[in-house]
Amino acid sequence: MGLGKMLRPRGSQTQHNRYAGSGFDLIIDGTPGGVSGLSQIQVYRGAMSIPGAWRAAILISDLLGGVQWDAFDEDADGEMEKVRPTPPLLRKPAPPDTRMTTFSSWALDLVWHGNAVGVIAARDELGYPTAVLPVPAPWVGVRRVSGMDHSPLPVGAVEYWIGGLSYSEHQIIHIKGPCAPGALRGFGVLEAHLSKTLDLAAEQQKQAQSISRHGVPTAVLKSDNPDLTEPEAQQLKAGWLRSQRERTVAVLNSTTSFEALGWDPEKLELVEARRFSLTELALIFGLPPRFLGAPSGDSNTYATSETESIDLLKFSLGGHLGRFEQTLSDFMPPERNARADLDALLRSDTLARYQAHQIGINSGFLLPSEARTIEKLPTVEGIDERPRPTEVPAAAPLPGPATPRDRR
Repeated sequence: MGLGKMLRPRGSQTQHNRYAGSGFDLIIDGTPGGVSGLSQIQVYRGAMSIPGAWRAAILISDLLGGVQWDAFDEDADGEMEKVRPTPPLLRKPAPPDTRMTTFSSWALDLVWHGNAVGVIAARDELGYPTAVLPVPAPWVGVRRVSGMDHSPLPVGAVEYWIGGLSYSEHQIIHIKGPCAPGALRGFGVLEAHLSKTLDLAAEQQKQAQSISRHGVPTAVLKSDNPDLTEPEAQQLKAGWLRSQRERTVAVLNSTTSFEALGWDPEKLELVEARRFSLTELALIFGLPPRFLGAPSGDSNTYATSETESIDLLKFSLGGHLGRFEQTLSDFMPPERNARADLDALLRSDTLARYQAHQIGINSGFLLPSEARTIEKLPTVEGIDERPRPTEVPAAAPLPGPATPRDRR
């Protein structure tokens, strides 16, 4: 069956309505027959219009999408051996899209909706998945089959409903975000923070953009003439506006002065409000505030980019990566595990890498050929058999100035 036909509804509209009202929870909000998937996608895109939310979501999704994925087989002694070539499910899970496209889109759904879903589209001769069709999380319904359901699945099984079709849990790759024990779906940023933090950030952005259009004049013409009449005031105003439109010289008499009305963002606390909004967004997405341009209040400085990357991995991306690894491993042979290759994320500066290679080679747990592979350098025949450089003995200390006893 082609990928395009997998989500094409089969059966009548009556059948779809019957399933929609029989206990299916929408992945996004858990309301049977609730907000449509299209509406939820519009909410998703609306939240991405907030600059801080856009930056946070893109940062996480791009980092997860750019990670290299590998499979490892474990033998009886617990030794891990990398599988070559990389299984198609990890190398290019949704052709013709690249791995970056598939995993980054899954990461966006996982962050915003708390769920990332794909329908298994192809399997190898042993029945293990080789390709998937990613599905937007708001389109997916999920339930546990009960005895009253008209479902082809056995009682107690987890059933997914996508585009009018029923799927078992063995046909769906479902990366589930934070959830209650036993819950069939995770929940994400939209469900937890849409009505509070995101709405507040959007309103602050709206107010900042429209503050000059709230009926407040841009300037004031002041007159010290107590006998100024209304027609004279209107004539004075019209002359001033005409000089602005025609870019001519404006003329004021001795009793009239012009005062422009300017906006001070600091006095209006707009800047402080935006900073607070960015800090809250950083907390929601689990990122250091400085990554979103917000003050962190932290006086510590990072010695190397590697240290900063380690903190980002441990405190921001570790949970997302763990969910991907364990879910994808469930669709591989029992002795095989999917793992993210974090070398690119933790890649340090050139000098630090070369020093680490030198320590590993001199200590005997790293071969020169392995170091060249890490650095993406071509193979050199016989490099591992070459004699290693010996340590240069320390030079003898230079004699110091002669003492009176030496002179004798």
